[in-house]
Amino acid sequence: MKRVCQGNASIREIAAGHFVLTIDSDGSGYVNAQLDDYHLLPRDAYPWRAPQRMTLQARISGDCHGTYGFGLWNAPYSPLASRWPALPATAWFFGSGNGDLRWGIESAATGFKAATLAVRRLHALLLVPFAPLLMVLMRISYVYHKIWPVLMHLLGVSERMLPQDEAWHHYEIEWGIDFIIWRIDGVVAHRASCSPRGPLGLCIWVDNQWLVAGPLRWFGWGLVRSATTLEVKDFAMMNY
Repeated sequence: MKRVCQGNASIREIAAGHFVLTIDSDGSGYVNAQLDDYHLLPRDAYPWRAPQRMTLQARISGDCHGTYGFGLWNAPYSPLASRWPALPATAWFFGSGNGDLRWGIESAATGFKAATLAVRRLHALLLVPFAPLLMVLMRISYVYHKIWPVLMHLLGVSERMLPQDEAWHHYEIEWGIDFIIWRIDGVVAHRASCSPRGPLGLCIWVDNQWLVAGPLRWFGWGLVRSATTLEVKDFAMMNY
């Protein structure tokens, strides 16, 4: 896997396959510690297609003010990936300590969650002409609760907030052709009937950014102070 350290970040391999990703940021610049397997590849050359099962052990500690997580995505806007942007496709465990990334009706603005976003090109094109109106209507609580679940289905959005502590846990993502199952310590944490199309790349990261995106807020981005450590070990991918 490719190691990427931006700003005051470090990645140490303290034993075979046991990585410690650390950031220590004062908020003045972007800081990111990342392991990935798609670095600078064209998007159609990313290594993974469903059906796959990803497993690893992980623990997160520190203030967790930025974003962090592990899983699969198509790096739709990353300068470390393909040159051109793309519609997002994700299947991962994702955490954020600031900002507002509520995509589910019952989701919180921040926290740790199992999430997928599998936007299809046709659906996106059909919704584009209505996007400005929909962004205004989503501010009306009644309309939001009536319309957004339908749009979630069209956009391939599904997520569930999860508890988080600083202990080691075993995480699993079962990525099927038309479903995804997330497990923690062998227990199903979330299921989704939508599934992103591949190919996708692996990403394990911790950074100091905050993001605002979703139906309830306009878009925003910024940097925060953050001292966070993400440890991972026993990573495996299996085509089943």
